[in-house]
Amino acid sequence: MKICIIMSTYNGEKYIEQQLDSIFKTPKNIFLYVRDDGSKDRTIEILRDYGIKHAVPIEVNEGKNVGSAESFLTALRECPKADYYAFCDQDDVWVDGKLSAAAEQIDTTNQPVLWCSDYQVTDSELHVMIPSVLEQPVQDSVRAVFYNNVPGCTMVFNWALMQELRKVNISKIRMHDIMAINVALITGKVIFDKTPYVLYRQHGNNVLGYSHKKIQIGKWTKDKLELVKNKEDYSTAEYAQAVLNSFGSQMNEKEIEKYKLISKMNESLMSRLKVLTKPYTKAKFNRTSISIRCKILLNLM
Repeated sequence: MKICIIMSTYNGEKYIEQQLDSIFKTPKNIFLYVRDDGSKDRTIEILRDYGIKHAVPIEVNEGKNVGSAESFLTALRECPKADYYAFCDQDDVWVDGKLSAAAEQIDTTNQPVLWCSDYQVTDSELHVMIPSVLEQPVQDSVRAVFYNNVPGCTMVFNWALMQELRKVNISKIRMHDIMAINVALITGKVIFDKTPYVLYRQHGNNVLGYSHKKIQIGKWTKDKLELVKNKEDYSTAEYAQAVLNSFGSQMNEKEIEKYKLISKMNESLMSRLKVLTKPYTKAKFNRTSISIRCKILLNLM
């Protein structure tokens, strides 16, 4: 059994060694594949020194800075074949037993399977602030395109799902974990373990962190105005079309209709308003749901 851990790094020298210690507590059959996203600190040096010092397999590939989503997407397509894969962030800590629990529950099926677990939110010193976050992963593939609630750092999946993920012909995505659970729900299944196997560290420099505070109107408005000026470099419409191209033959008519509507939402305001009337874009009124619906309306995603 070979497990390939996929990590994207960027200026992670402060916390990365703690993460490596948690990964390699049981180093048997584990291979760490790293794509560095243009770090300017000692991240690459720490990774290579750690591999030599502890005699563990770490492959580091240096790349230009393209952002977390594209960096993970590149790593996902270039990492070697394995029985199981796990996404890994540079600044979290894994709890003992994560990989063995995932491998045991996924087993040796030929069906594409994504396993995920609950997680704990901690401060920068790993003091637990929220002991349990995830009650149930999103179960609707279309809804997952907009409201994925499973962070990549909790995910483990098999070679069968990796092959499906590599069929999606797209260069820019919103986030790698959205694509992973979306494709798993279309082509296979998702297994949820209620044990929190990840300490999800919040330290102020996270690319994407856990948001549990109330909305701050001033900051929220400023962020959205910035998005209007500098739209993020991905298209949900293009992603929906790529999914249709890859998996349309496996979908029923209703699913195809949903993805077709999403694939046209950047064509006109009317198209986006139609998407906003659908159940899969609606959620409990909070900061996330407001942001998603505003992005759809303003063609920012």
